[in-house]
Amino acid sequence: MRYAILLTGSGGQGVLSAGTSLAASAATLAHATYVPWYGAAQRGGVARCSVVLSDETILSPLPGLYNAIIAMNENACQKSLSELKHGGVIIRNSNRCTGRISADAILVDVPADDLASEAGSPRLANMVLAGALMGFVGIIELEDVEDVMLAKLAAKDPALAEMNKKALQLGFAWGSDPEHVIELEEKEVSNSKYSLEKTTVGELLDTPELRAIVERIAPQILEHPLIEAGRMFKISDALPYMKDMITKEQLEQFRNELEKIE
Repeated sequence: MRYAILLTGSGGQGVLSAGTSLAASAATLAHATYVPWYGAAQRGGVARCSVVLSDETILSPLPGLYNAIIAMNENACQKSLSELKHGGVIIRNSNRCTGRISADAILVDVPADDLASEAGSPRLANMVLAGALMGFVGIIELEDVEDVMLAKLAAKDPALAEMNKKALQLGFAWGSDPEHVIELEEKEVSNSKYSLEKTTVGELLDTPELRAIVERIAPQILEHPLIEAGRMFKISDALPYMKDMITKEQLEQFRNELEKIE
């Protein structure tokens, strides 16, 4: 058995920390590799790491295609889809990932920011997503990861160790629930002129037809104090900063009307 996981997000989101925890917890599988990509991660750029788990000798730590992707944000998720095997698993932070996915895959949307806050700190979203993967796939025992976490943190910060443990447990429970699993089918990419994934905030503000749709469905987002500063962002990348200003129903209505424009 060989299982390859790609963890991806931005610097500061704990991508590499989650990867080391998963790799260090795979004692029952006999073999594990961990390969980080640092890049510009410390400056908020893309942070990635590859974890391969196996009960046999691992000849290469770079698998080419992955069985599962853990995605911390929208940009990281969309950029990594081409590296997922057909029928693979996507565990994504639904508080920051809102775009449609065109892939033959299984999707588990996890409100990781919300669950992390429930665990004690919004910075624990990485542990929530790691827990969700374990809950869905069942390849690593939850207790093994908890033991690694406690060994690493308990002596330095017992309170933080307990929060990490709770984050893992909340994620595990979410990933274990079949109601949270969505089977996706690969679809043709939309040829519409506008979409959340390819239209920028600047275009939204400057195109009367688009602005009129926002003013009718969710005018409150136009009052966001940073909306002008976000002109260069794709709408899907900007949405996590507006999650408290627009409902899922409003977002879906906006998406549908946006894509109808020719």
